[in-house]
Amino acid sequence: MKKAIIHGDVYLENSVIQNGVVLIEDKKIIAVGDESLLKQHGNIKTIEIIDASNRCVIPGYIDTHVHGGNNYDCNDGTEEAVIRMSEFYRNHGVTAYYPSTSSDPLEKIEKGFAAIRNVMQADNIGIEILGTHMEGPFINKKHKGCQAEEQILPLTDENFKYVERNSDIIKRITLAPEIPENFNRIRELSEMGVVVSIGHSDAVYAEVLKAYHEGATMVTHLYNSMSSIIKNGPYRVTGVLEAALTIDGLYTELIADCKHLPDELMRLAIKCKGVDRIMICSDANRGAGLSAGGTIFTCGQEAIIEDGVAMVPERSAFASSITPIDQMVRNLINYVGVSRLDVVRMASTTPARMMHVNNRKGSIAPGKDADILLVDNDFNVKTTICRGIVYSVAGGRTK
Repeated sequence: MKKAIIHGDVYLENSVIQNGVVLIEDKKIIAVGDESLLKQHGNIKTIEIIDASNRCVIPGYIDTHVHGGNNYDCNDGTEEAVIRMSEFYRNHGVTAYYPSTSSDPLEKIEKGFAAIRNVMQADNIGIEILGTHMEGPFINKKHKGCQAEEQILPLTDENFKYVERNSDIIKRITLAPEIPENFNRIRELSEMGVVVSIGHSDAVYAEVLKAYHEGATMVTHLYNSMSSIIKNGPYRVTGVLEAALTIDGLYTELIADCKHLPDELMRLAIKCKGVDRIMICSDANRGAGLSAGGTIFTCGQEAIIEDGVAMVPERSAFASSITPIDQMVRNLINYVGVSRLDVVRMASTTPARMMHVNNRKGSIAPGKDADILLVDNDFNVKTTICRGIVYSVAGGRTK
């Protein structure tokens, strides 16, 4: 049966249709326009109407970097963990995502891959798992952040076998390119269809540029766990941060929880990169969705939740966020001053393009998957539609 979303403000890539109509058949969007669409597509009595009055109709969010939520983590290695995470983020407007593993023994990470693969293949939870992001262990100990130092490894021939065995689902890998074994695999990873992202790295600008020319296309969580300007005698040497901001072809991401970064640094990044090269990621851990603070286990070690964010016990570094992407969208609108149309691009369109799924994800357009959100005027998610299936969000309304 066809569905029609009517009476909402429909956000396209570069414009908004007021009082627009989105027509859905099965899992796909088949038409977008005004109310005349209903007459063009058969008997209106055969179309299920979804009333979006006083709602914005926007593409579903795509989170390319999320470790856990609702007290579950990808490194748990269980299908239940992946399912419960998925349900949690679906309620926060995520319609497609990349569950992300973190540094742990490679055997444990591979167990996590197996669980992600099984849930991905079953494909019965609405939200679509598009693959996995492997963040660690092929990083630099100097910029480990909250990742367990004892688990950090170079991408040797033996360790690369783990990547090869799981290349069917690894769609993004974060690595430090200044480590020779890691750099030597960039081109091969890129040719395998893996998005290579530079992160947890002490590379200087020249090393980042070299990695970019080898096939790296992204920088992980801008500003966090990366090299920046240092002085070498009277000279200044730039690092990953400056490379990310000035190499036009590199994508990057912001953890927009208003904890990891002050507003002015997010504004600076957006001015340098533009919304077509910068996206939002939650980088959330199992603490997302928990109502109280306390101690959790993430990235191979303990972390504490305090003041709305996770930190390592000595409080010297953050330990991922506990903020879902829908709150980050509101933060960017309310505190950073990003326009609604631009923030939708950062949460949907740009991640789809960066991960090479923009042929079917990331915008409201005919032929694309019917991954759609109905949000109120404050951008609170009220209804999530995953490939044409309507899910009510607690406290919101459907249809």
